[in-house]
Amino acid sequence: MTLEDLKADLSERLGRKVVDLQTRDGDPVEQMEDLYQPSPAGFAGRLCLRNGARFAWELWLEDGDHWNFQATPLNP
Repeated sequence: MTLEDLKADLSERLGRKVVDLQTRDGDPVEQMEDLYQPSPAGFAGRLCLRNGARFAWELWLEDGDHWNFQATPLNP
């Protein structure tokens, strides 16, 4: 999976276009490993939508087959 693939997947999950991904600390993301989290196994960071809204998000593997997703709005 590439970063563009992840943006497309997150866009589909949110129902809105994701235009930027950042680490949990708000740093630019250069590769998928920048978003990896070991426990629970998955990915996490911040994202920005086309309209400027920002979210903290997590995508983690549940029971080996199902990916769970959560996004929380960040204050401007």
